[in-house]
Amino acid sequence: MRRINGQALFILTALLLTACGGSNAGSDAVVVNPARGQLLQKPPELVSTVTAPALLLALNTLLNRQLLAVSGTPLCDVAVHRIRYATVDGANAATTASGALMVPLGGDPQCNGARPILLYAHGTTTDRAFDITNLQGDPNGEALIMAALFASQGYIVVAPNYAGYDVSSLPYHPYLVADQQSKDMIDALTAARSAFPTAAAPATVDSGRLFITGYSQGGYVAMATHRAMQDAGMSVTASAPMSGPYAMAAFVDAIFAGRAARVRRCQPPC
Repeated sequence: MRRINGQALFILTALLLTACGGSNAGSDAVVVNPARGQLLQKPPELVSTVTAPALLLALNTLLNRQLLAVSGTPLCDVAVHRIRYATVDGANAATTASGALMVPLGGDPQCNGARPILLYAHGTTTDRAFDITNLQGDPNGEALIMAALFASQGYIVVAPNYAGYDVSSLPYHPYLVADQQSKDMIDALTAARSAFPTAAAPATVDSGRLFITGYSQGGYVAMATHRAMQDAGMSVTASAPMSGPYAMAAFVDAIFAGRAARVRRCQPPC
């Protein structure tokens, strides 16, 4: 993931979000023995609302301008919520996690009504406090890219922080564990869907169309999630994992030995 100048990102997003603001409208009620995928704070906290012109400015100022040729001009304002939900850890024991729910807003037909969901898995980070709802605090710019390229085009974006990050009660992160991370993604999606309709966008609902993507570690997580959903008979419209370490044995061999693992091929006749 291309890194964005941190100082410039902070200055710009601080200016954009100061006027837009956010509020904690969620309940502080304690949920006892929550089920997997249960939303722990309903309604979820509204962190910020970013306008379409502000996102266009961010694209022009901080990101590769060629992205505009792909995404088009932002159409929708975006309400960014923090969701907290119940999931499981690497040993399949109950824990909690958090993530972002970005909801499109506005009068354009693509900004309200029944909208598709983009389920996004972020790349590797060593920052325990990582929170993808913080558009100015993501050094790789993934949060801003999700808001500008997808939420502002009418997609509902669900982006987990993963268990072990932000306010998660788990003291570690199960890195590249397909079973746990796919469950985490599915639980975040379940929790996000239960949050609708939101106060910020009462006319926006889930259309049932689901797209899955992710980058780097998130590419692996996206592919694992799609496989888990297929196995469970869940509907996925399409997925596009990006730059993930999908062949783990070859990946580890390349990291430690500097070469890809060789695959024995059968020579005819086999």
